[in-house]
Amino acid sequence: MSKKILILGITVLLLGGLIFWFFQESSKPLPGIKQADMGRKHVTSLASSSADLATSGDHYGEWTRAGVYEIPLDDGNLIHSMEHGYVIISYQCGVQSEESREATESAEIAQCDELKNQLAKIYEKKGKRKLIIVPRPQMNTKITLYAWNYLFKLDQFDEEKIAQFIDAHRDQGPERTNE
Repeated sequence: MSKKILILGITVLLLGGLIFWFFQESSKPLPGIKQADMGRKHVTSLASSSADLATSGDHYGEWTRAGVYEIPLDDGNLIHSMEHGYVIISYQCGVQSEESREATESAEIAQCDELKNQLAKIYEKKGKRKLIIVPRPQMNTKITLYAWNYLFKLDQFDEEKIAQFIDAHRDQGPERTNE
């Protein structure tokens, strides 16, 4: 009889611990800053882009596919990608065009190239799925991560924080797709 009570006691303790852990994990806030939901209407034109990409709102009918891009992309397509659960990682390092590369010191160019390589490595590590790396020259931070209704700004590369944001927000858009 005492053996059954011991087993029952251990089972109750383990189950209680598991429930407590699950509650603690599920009540943690998601990484990033929650943004107001601005809807998700398809439109044929949008106002000019601002420093930060909107995390919801009017957007085009076509979305941008996963990839590492060398030139800025249209906000209307990027917002649609977030609606599908994509995470957008935008960077700004001041060296975007060939003209600005000529006027920029080689140390700054090397730093920019290093940042692009670091972001491309995250893209590879995270499986190239529903991730977009894209320059955004008008941003006021070095790196900003966007997901549906969330953004997270970083002044420097931080692989752990970027990975946490991706893990928390990828596939969490209101329109779940298998891409």
